[in-house]
Amino acid sequence: MRRVRSKLPDSATSVVALAGINLVFLLCLCVLLNTHRLPKYGFNICPAESHFVMARYDRAYSHVITITPGVTPRLYLEGFEIPGGLNGLDEVLNSWDDGHPGRVSVIVVCDAAVSVGVVQQVADKAISHGFNFSLAGRPSAE
Repeated sequence: MRRVRSKLPDSATSVVALAGINLVFLLCLCVLLNTHRLPKYGFNICPAESHFVMARYDRAYSHVITITPGVTPRLYLEGFEIPGGLNGLDEVLNSWDDGHPGRVSVIVVCDAAVSVGVVQQVADKAISHGFNFSLAGRPSAE
């Protein structure tokens, strides 16, 4: 009988090394999956704390501003047009300042056709007076 010999180099050490690397990788993967905490990158953004309590909700301190789309957008305060649009808004906001600006809430309702810049201007004016600002949204019809 003839004995067959291989002329290939011995690969046993590389197979053992590769198996060891695979075991270490599998162990790390099992540890990560069991901790339920995946690695995070970047920084955390935490929402601001809200001190809003439904039992203390006072409609006298909340004001709804509606913005209509157009080249010169119109602003309505609870059904009545604000004369002067964005320029007249400062006068309206000054009239709400009663010494407790943290209690006043400005709620903006607008169509999707209203530019973001107009909404941002209204938000900046409300926030600069120390009022709470929020956007009212409607669910999509789809």
